[in-house]
Amino acid sequence: MTERNKNGTFKKGKSGNKAGRIAGSGVTGELRKAILDKSPELLQMVIDKALEGGDVTAAMALLNKVMPSLKAANEPIQFTLDASKGLSGTGEQIVQSIANGSVPLDSGTQLLTSLASLAKLQEMDELTRRIEALEKNK
Repeated sequence: MTERNKNGTFKKGKSGNKAGRIAGSGVTGELRKAILDKSPELLQMVIDKALEGGDVTAAMALLNKVMPSLKAANEPIQFTLDASKGLSGTGEQIVQSIANGSVPLDSGTQLLTSLASLAKLQEMDELTRRIEALEKNK
């Protein structure tokens, strides 16, 4: 038998039912399965209703439970960077690429954020080397 706390409740992470509830066995799980089983028909109904100009609110509500919303994705970009100019020079090149339109603003922002993270990592490496050198010279 599972041990309980002094107040009679089960200990954290322990319960009397070791197998636990079966996933999808509740009303919500049954509803999801029913919607999933009918999703092709619902999709066709939405398409038909949309083309005929009818009301699709109820069908869309059901489909939203089955089909996740599409998320925006960035396309890969290619451009040339001269890494020999150091971090600040690389940052200037990225800003210039954003300004002349060869790099989209959102991608450029991500590149600059990554560059800032790289600068912090390099700073940490340099500080670690200096501390190790100081400790070695004691």
